[in-house]
Amino acid sequence: MIRVLIADDEAPAREELSFLISRLAGFQVIGVASSGSQAVFLIKELHPQVVFLDIQMPGLNGLEVSKALASLDPKPLIVFVTAYDEYALNAFDVEAVDYLLKPVSDDRLFKTAKRLKELLQPRLADRIKTLLSDREKELNLKRIPVEKNGRIRLLEPREILCFFADQGYIIARTGAGDFITNFTLNELEERIERNTFFRCHKSYIVNLDYIKEIIPWTYSSYKLIMHNNDEIPVSRQKSKDLATMLGL
Repeated sequence: MIRVLIADDEAPAREELSFLISRLAGFQVIGVASSGSQAVFLIKELHPQVVFLDIQMPGLNGLEVSKALASLDPKPLIVFVTAYDEYALNAFDVEAVDYLLKPVSDDRLFKTAKRLKELLQPRLADRIKTLLSDREKELNLKRIPVEKNGRIRLLEPREILCFFADQGYIIARTGAGDFITNFTLNELEERIERNTFFRCHKSYIVNLDYIKEIIPWTYSSYKLIMHNNDEIPVSRQKSKDLATMLGL
């Protein structure tokens, strides 16, 4: 939904415009203001994406409100609504998206709405990308909590040679020994850096940086020799992925 704020000092004008906008698909009126100063306050509080501004209002007029919003990031799109057409040039000087004359017709508002959607679509796409990126950052484990002898330790990924399943536990093997982690291998596969770790088998995830040798094995599979000389199997299915990844 595109969030809209309306600012007009005349109650009937606010109500009429609010009604018209409520009939537009994908638009929602989240606030109304009866003066320019109130509009500035509500815009900073409610963060609308679009503001329909009357130009002639007590205190700050619509043009002054638009200038007061110049430092906002992101700045809402401005549509001026007025009974006077002599302000049109001034309106576009402050980068207004559109300029509507009262009384506003359904057809004219529909054209404005279409233009607003076109302008906001890239912004929406950018926000989605940002949200996904932020979500991915939240999911990635920067350090892995493990337990040994009743004490919890946070391991850096670079400390871990591999993870493996053993008798119902998931073990993190390091140069300093083995530790138990409460994550499943599936959870670890999703939340650790995939450029560094590789799920080579249903029971193993290895740190690619600690592979010393790759030995061809039976049935078109491989066996990995780690820096600590551990031998770790690579399943037939995962062997293809490993070969592609390493250019074998």
